[in-house]
Amino acid sequence: MGLTKDYLKYEHAGSCGCVGSTNGQLVAIDGQTVAVSANEYLNFYNMRTTEKVNEIIESTKPITCVKKCENKPLLAIGYADGSVKLFNQELEDAEPIMFSGHKKSVNCIEFSSDGLLFATGGKDGVIVLWDILAERGMFRLHGHKESVTQMKFVRGDRFLISTSKDSLIKFWSIASQSCFYTVMDSRNEIYSMSLHRNESILVAATAELELLVFELEWKDGAIFEEDEKREEPSAKKATSEDIKDDESLANMANRYISTKLRGRVIRQSKGRALQLVPTHDDRFLVCVGADKVADVYRVFSENESVKRLTKKLKSAKRKATSDSVAVTEDEVAKDVTILVTRIGEMVLPHKVKWVDVVKSVKTDEQTVVYKWYALLTNNTVHWVKMSIETTSNSVQCDTVGNLDKLGHREDVRAICLSSSSSLLASGGGSEVIVWSTHSLRSSLTLTDNDIKDIVAVNFVPGDNYILTGGKNGEIGVFELSSAELVETRKAHTGAIWTIQNTPDNEGFITASADKTVKFWSFVLVTEGSRKRISIREQKVLELPDEALAASFSSDGKFLVVALLNNTCSVYFVDTLKFFVSLYGHSLPVTCVDVAPTSKLCVTGSVDKSVKIWGFDFGDCHKSLHAHEDAVTSVLFCPGEEQLFWSAGKDGKIKQWDAVKFILIQTLDRHTSDIRCLAQFSNGSVMFSASHDKSIRCWEKTDEIVIVEEREEIEREEEYEKKLIDEEDVVAGENVDNEAGLASNKTNSSVVSAENIIQAVDIARNEKVQREEDPNHEPHPLIVAYNSKSLDHFLIDVIAKCRPSDLDRTLLLVPLSYVADILLAIASCTQKQYKAEFCTHVAVYLTRVHLSHIIASSDYVPIFEQMKAKMSEGVEKLRDVTGTNLAALRLLAAEMEDREQVKMFSQIELGAENSKKKRKGRKAVLKTLA
Repeated sequence: MGLTKDYLKYEHAGSCGCVGSTNGQLVAIDGQTVAVSANEYLNFYNMRTTEKVNEIIESTKPITCVKKCENKPLLAIGYADGSVKLFNQELEDAEPIMFSGHKKSVNCIEFSSDGLLFATGGKDGVIVLWDILAERGMFRLHGHKESVTQMKFVRGDRFLISTSKDSLIKFWSIASQSCFYTVMDSRNEIYSMSLHRNESILVAATAELELLVFELEWKDGAIFEEDEKREEPSAKKATSEDIKDDESLANMANRYISTKLRGRVIRQSKGRALQLVPTHDDRFLVCVGADKVADVYRVFSENESVKRLTKKLKSAKRKATSDSVAVTEDEVAKDVTILVTRIGEMVLPHKVKWVDVVKSVKTDEQTVVYKWYALLTNNTVHWVKMSIETTSNSVQCDTVGNLDKLGHREDVRAICLSSSSSLLASGGGSEVIVWSTHSLRSSLTLTDNDIKDIVAVNFVPGDNYILTGGKNGEIGVFELSSAELVETRKAHTGAIWTIQNTPDNEGFITASADKTVKFWSFVLVTEGSRKRISIREQKVLELPDEALAASFSSDGKFLVVALLNNTCSVYFVDTLKFFVSLYGHSLPVTCVDVAPTSKLCVTGSVDKSVKIWGFDFGDCHKSLHAHEDAVTSVLFCPGEEQLFWSAGKDGKIKQWDAVKFILIQTLDRHTSDIRCLAQFSNGSVMFSASHDKSIRCWEKTDEIVIVEEREEIEREEEYEKKLIDEEDVVAGENVDNEAGLASNKTNSSVVSAENIIQAVDIARNEKVQREEDPNHEPHPLIVAYNSKSLDHFLIDVIAKCRPSDLDRTLLLVPLSYVADILLAIASCTQKQYKAEFCTHVAVYLTRVHLSHIIASSDYVPIFEQMKAKMSEGVEKLRDVTGTNLAALRLLAAEMEDREQVKMFSQIELGAENSKKKRKGRKAVLKTLA
């Protein structure tokens, strides 16, 4: 039995049923493939075949945002723990690059136009910029007080625009790492934005029923002059002088842009606007609200706007002639519908959460056709074909595909396993889905107009029929071979909460909210040429209060019924006489189960506790505070071990020992309330269904769980969490700076810092021991790294750190260890060993500890060595690189002459584009200077 008793660990083995999370996102991969976030999974679906073609699972935390790079095969996924993982779609086997920069979940991700940078915005109100090539953070931007909702790179990636729930639109300079302009025209939270007409028009979506339309005027480095012709009453002129001074001071930093609120465009969808999605040709815009209707807008080009203005001016003058009122062009030009106007809507069967448009566009003479993917809040994705007639502005939307068959539209309220354990039935809403327990794929969907609000399901012995119980008190009998409803019966006047087969498998019981438990038997009836199973009522057990759950003892002697009056009543099955009442819960009992030995009973309640009872005297053996919220399900494991599971609204599943009263293990992959549990007859696999729309599979492994170790691991995790939550203080750095260090403190950065400290201690000891004993054997860690010298060993240990965590790791290394690292860097750089990496570490450590270095004379000889050795190493490396580059250019020229083919033409084309951008940057720098 091991140390005391062997408990085997259960591990997550798969998930099904969740097409898209309620708060998930999707992104269009191509014309028929879409990637949808489903809790911690990113599933790829082919919308033509409605099948899952791929999945990404790299974390246990839920996915909060997904973004695809337009110009490179990169896919960024943001998680609820504040981390971002970057995937290369062309290299499927490559490890993702991980970035950690937020304390709360990542809300939005935006790539730069060249695909070399990307920015992340989080719920913590922070924006972090990341360098993809260097795989490390550049800096973080503080300024928003609430969650950042969207970002856009503009003007050749020199600036960044961000929106937030604090109702502000901020303009950031990447070069100066600061905010140079803020738009404060919105009175409500801003959820999304879009840019049009070469970044000259900005449309913002807020909690209001109108979209805000701004005109942006970009100027490269020119200081904006205040409008001197502002008409003010003479009484206000004196009081407004201070305001003018403040405005001019605030405007000193803004040399690039002026904004003007052009107007507001009405929306038809109800609630707040969640998302704005422009088409790739910049002609149309879709606004998603908290409704099943998405508004479609047309964004007019400059030529189209001029024509609309002329047309509106003629119409206004015609009306003015009849009304004898003068109309000017400036008054008509104020109409915002000249720029953006609503032309139609996209209507879907349920509330829309997220949409994305396919890049390819089909254009006829007068019609433009777009393909959209829409994630609905009822756990499905619809493929929508949108046809827009450009002359009449009429919009027609047709759904050409959906993923309805891959999951339930409503919450799964009940699950049960077949006697052979090959099938799993899940019931929710008006349908039952039968899953294969081997592949976790849907094999059959059972639905009928007469069946609604299913809260209980059960397999009939033989696994050819399924029973359903609804909130309306009706029992439904489905036949699996024909997938038809063969019988319905109005069994109760209240909801049927439990359906369970009798121990002899000749019938079943139904426990209902109408204060009765009914016993039913199976009978064989003939319909024409075929025979089928029917049900017949046998007897009724009257209860003192509403029944919420019921369970038989395995020997068929007792029936335990959980009641609304906070108690459980135990009855003899044969006579239906009352045996004993199990009282002790302070709130209604929601679930009950009896041990396989028929000696113990477990109950779970809304009071968050689980109680273990004995059948001998009806006494409570132990009361356990099991969950942080109401307990929703309890289930005994098969066998003589007396182990049981409990699940609650806190999203956790826990396994307990009913004899020793100890917690064995906790399973916490669900993100919401857990509704029900089911387990194989041999206990090797368990299933759980949750409010997060997922049905999860847990497999028993051969790994032994030692309770004392589990408790120690939990204490270590709590300590590490406290360590990570502590803020690092950098000497000489202003805490209230607008820009800061990009990376966040994580477990990996703390471990890496400890490894560096350990490596320096080892190197110091090795130096002493080598002086005392020339034949001293090196430390095993140095042998494992296979380092040439102690200096190489230190650099190898530092290089093992994840690039995105490097800066934060070096920040955690104490000052007393910095001198050893700097000397090792000088030596390795002289030998041209990881010179670029060494240079970055040296510069960063010097910048962080600059005040201490200047104040101490001990660092003078160290920096003298660094100056001599690093300069020598870098010069040598530069000479080698220059020689190699010249040789490669000569080789390329010879190959071009020989084969008469221009090499790297695409790269040179990109270089020309970058030259144009550089020219623009130089102009800005000149103006600033």
